[in-house]
Amino acid sequence: MTIILNTYITSKWFNIDNKIVNHHP
Repeated sequence: MTIILNTYITSKWFNIDNKIVNHHP
């Protein structure tokens, strides 16, 4: 369960990072 939670957090962080990169080309 901790691994799933960690993957979820990592996914959210990756999504945020992706949005920042998308916002600043």
